[in-house]
Amino acid sequence: MKREPSVREVLDRLVGDAVLSPGQADAVERALRVREARRSRIPWAEVAGYLGGGLVLVGAVLLVATSWGRWGEFARTFVTGAAAVVLLAAGGVASGGLGHRSAVRGRVSGTLLALGAGAVAAAVAVALTGRAGNGAVACGAGLVVAVVGYVLVPSVPGVLASAGLLAATTLFTLDATVGVTSLNAGLAVATGGLLVAGLAFGRVLPHRQTGLVAGLALAVAGFQQLLGDERAVPAAYLLTFVLGAGCLALLRWERNWVLLVAGVAAVSIAVPEAVWDLTGGAVGGALLVLIAGAVLLLVSFAGFRLHRDAAGD
Repeated sequence: MKREPSVREVLDRLVGDAVLSPGQADAVERALRVREARRSRIPWAEVAGYLGGGLVLVGAVLLVATSWGRWGEFARTFVTGAAAVVLLAAGGVASGGLGHRSAVRGRVSGTLLALGAGAVAAAVAVALTGRAGNGAVACGAGLVVAVVGYVLVPSVPGVLASAGLLAATTLFTLDATVGVTSLNAGLAVATGGLLVAGLAFGRVLPHRQTGLVAGLALAVAGFQQLLGDERAVPAAYLLTFVLGAGCLALLRWERNWVLLVAGVAAVSIAVPEAVWDLTGGAVGGALLVLIAGAVLLLVSFAGFRLHRDAAGD
């Protein structure tokens, strides 16, 4: 088996071919060594930031949970509020300001700010315990903090925190106003998911893939929630199918693995549900698995055809 030449041997060959001077070759070798050393170095500061933020939040929750009965409302609010302040302040410090920041700083800061948003929601919920609409107000406050944090320091945890708090705010708001049912909760969550997915697909969100995953997952979950209402069962699988077909149709203009996975998953879920509903449950589980497999094959053939047509354009 032929040995792969070392960096030094390649550089010496380039020097021999008069492509590089000896000084330039030495400079390149030093730069590559520094880069390799940095890549192999364990990012202890980043790891400590993640662990520290998580421990602050978990510690505050455990402290409140174990002392809930002995503490008054002020003490409970103070502890959860202090945890939120610590996390948000740590996120701000880790970001290094609004100027240029390293990727590591961005990841740590974004994670701490996302945790801080959750802590804000918890603190407000504790402060408003027993009051009407406390869940909606608490999650809404956390959502505002999560969105602002994401705008200032874009990060994957920021997208996930914003999407999760958006769904929670919607559900708690319904509960405080008209009441939660399978129909309105499912449609509300699905609408929020489509909003997030639309912002990601339109390149408004810097973390586009994460936004698509979070948004489409919420949309499918919301549509599937309609199965809890007997009158909305057909709408559940029809809307799920339309969502999946829409994702697959978008692949003609953009090859995106999230759209592919979401489309295949949604169609594979919707078709067996439709068969089960239309046959009154007469179809057995084995046949449903067979139908799901057939659907996947059809989607695969359609994908190959789409790829061939696009290649011929």
